[in-house]
Amino acid sequence: MIDPRRTTIIANPAAAGGRVGARWSDIEKRLRAHLGECAFRVSRRRGDISALVRSAIDSGADTILSLGGDGTHGEVLGGIMAASGGRVRLGILPAGTGGDFARMLVTGPAASLDDAAGALCVSPSAAIDVGSIEYTDDGGQPASRYFLNLASVGISGLVDRLVNASSKRLGGHLSFLFGTARALRTYRPVEARIVVDGHSVGDYVISTVTVCNGRYAGGGMIFAPDARLADGLLDVILIRHGPLLRSLVDSRKLYYGTHVRSSRVSCWRGREVEVVPVGAELALVDIDGDSPGRAPARFRVHPGAVDLIGARLDML
Repeated sequence: MIDPRRTTIIANPAAAGGRVGARWSDIEKRLRAHLGECAFRVSRRRGDISALVRSAIDSGADTILSLGGDGTHGEVLGGIMAASGGRVRLGILPAGTGGDFARMLVTGPAASLDDAAGALCVSPSAAIDVGSIEYTDDGGQPASRYFLNLASVGISGLVDRLVNASSKRLGGHLSFLFGTARALRTYRPVEARIVVDGHSVGDYVISTVTVCNGRYAGGGMIFAPDARLADGLLDVILIRHGPLLRSLVDSRKLYYGTHVRSSRVSCWRGREVEVVPVGAELALVDIDGDSPGRAPARFRVHPGAVDLIGARLDML
């Protein structure tokens, strides 16, 4: 159960191309009808969500609900991990472009805001794993972040930048599909060494290396069909670079999870993963739908690090 006196909703008005902010009065009214007199903290600028989470926890919140897209949920997670080490429950109110993490929840990404809020009132919580990534930011400085869903290196970072610079008016599926098609035309392939749990598994010319806690990305692409949220492992999906036409055809397989059968794809599982560029080409990172920097990158799993409300049992 949710105690509204100890629950704070962190809202990103820029989510879904600004539609959350445009409808804020109605959204707040509907959420209060389901959740009671929770506290609301609304992001005013990029990068302030972590501080809002810390302020809520310092004020006594034991449950944080994230209202926004996958990037918002990742930022809220980062705030929870920094402020409490994961000792605060996390709930998801999906309202973004891709809605990929929400596909692993009992409500799913297509649920109405009312359905999602209602489910949070009755759904149990479960301890799930959290990922972290160390990388180099756009200013050339070492940086690190936690991720809820997945993080990657390669063309996915370019797709993020193209999609996030667009209006997103086409919705998650088409925005990421067209973003992927655009990225495939301009992406310069990167050769990288992949290391899983301390053992090099080879050097590859990559399209992308995706390190997954969850299964979905890119508005419904099933990157890691077998990933589970509470198994203490990260699923590593390597897609080798190929000719443009074949890459376009293969990208459709991601929506069915059948890409893992391709000869261009290799899969591993592990607790720690490194992706180290061998040449001079820039290898952008993607973290829960955001691209804040580049490889080399080191990924780690933190088993059972946060209590999530409303996870589907088949995803644990």
